Amino acid sequence: MLGSWGSVHGVVNRVAPRRGLSGRQNGNQNGNNNGNGNNNNNNNGPDKSDFNIVNGRIFTPGLGIILAPQPFTPMGGDFLHIALDVSGDGKLPVPPRNIEDPLTQVFNFTLFLTSNILQKNFTISNITTTTPPLANIMNQESGQTVKHINFEWPDCLVGNGKEDFNTTARGDYNISIHQNFRLNGSTHYSIFNLPISVTNSISQFPGAGQLLTKPPPGPLSANGGRMNCDMINNPIMDFESLVRSVNNPPGQPFQDIAIEISQRTNGGQVCGPGTANGNGNGGNAGNGQGNIGTGATGINSQGALGTGGRSANAEVAQVFALAITAILGIIMGW
Repeated sequence: MLGSWGSVHGVVNRVAPRRGLSGRQNGNQNGNNNGNGNNNNNNNGPDKSDFNIVNGRIFTPGLGIILAPQPFTPMGGDFLHIALDVSGDGKLPVPPRNIEDPLTQVFNFTLFLTSNILQKNFTISNITTTTPPLANIMNQESGQTVKHINFEWPDCLVGNGKEDFNTTARGDYNISIHQNFRLNGSTHYSIFNLPISVTNSISQFPGAGQLLTKPPPGPLSANGGRMNCDMINNPIMDFESLVRSVNNPPGQPFQDIAIEISQRTNGGQVCGPGTANGNGNGGNAGNGQGNIGTGATGINSQGALGTGGRSANAEVAQVFALAITAILGIIMGW
């Protein structure tokens, strides 16, 4: 099972990435002036220059766009919440609609919570069951373009936030997102690591309120508690093997590469554009010329409007004749 390189975040790539990669705690000079020997004038916050973030959306080398969490977020609580746009920024259909497309489509996503420093590689979602979050996330929340993955923290991550950093299983992790997809006729496989810190308080027993959460958080143990970490832990894969497994596109979809999709016949405009042949000169004569529709038997509006105009003129003439007759009757003593 695929793991992660742990202390390095961003895009895993065999060639020069669109954004550079840097270590999370490697003491270089691209840091954040927060006491770790770095200085990038980033207002004492984490350095996010390795990430392609637009209006809070984190673009990956694949078709998935991460909406939550943001890089370097301290995490805790009952479970880890991940929000992922799987629709290619709204350009691709999602189940239950047919997602098959010979040009561009998502095949699947798998997710892991990984740390090379701590030698942990927990499965978040790997399409092995029909129960969230291990189930295929494409089939969860039917019809929604944004999928929500709620991963129940395993028992070794329980803590009150006062532990010495990285002395327990709590500490720095990556949410490792693996994407298998087709882009403009070519198949690709990408890995994107989103760094978080498991440092906030996590209680031994999940709160009852999460029973109302959709999709339901998981996985859970047989008694409904937190899973034993060994039950969902996988071997760590070395960095070189990860790089060999990756086949990224030559640029970032949406921004560097325009997405091509096949023409669909299950909605939208029928046939091509018509011809604007109406002259719109209705006036008082009711001559509202112009065809409704472009077929050979189009409905011409001129006849009905013209008929209405002639009918009105006849009524005026009839009233005028009656008035003349009445006046003559008075004069002549009729």
